Amino acid sequence: MLYTLVMMVCLTDVPQTCEQREQMVDGLAMNPGTAFMQAQPLVAQWIETHPGYFVQRWRVLPGRGT
Repeated sequence: MLYTLVMMVCLTDVPQTCEQREQMVDGLAMNPGTAFMQAQPLVAQWIETHPGYFVQRWRVLPGRGT
């Protein structure tokens, strides 16, 4: 199922500077709770590849496009 991973990311050095990032994700389970668990490694991967940022909060939204 197609989901949008929505993350509020902030700069580590300036934590009040935040922005919303969205990423389309395909192949997650239809059950939203299961999809949320499946998306956790994607959030961790984003953190690893974007030094200087931290994820303040995140969620998955089914069937949403940007």
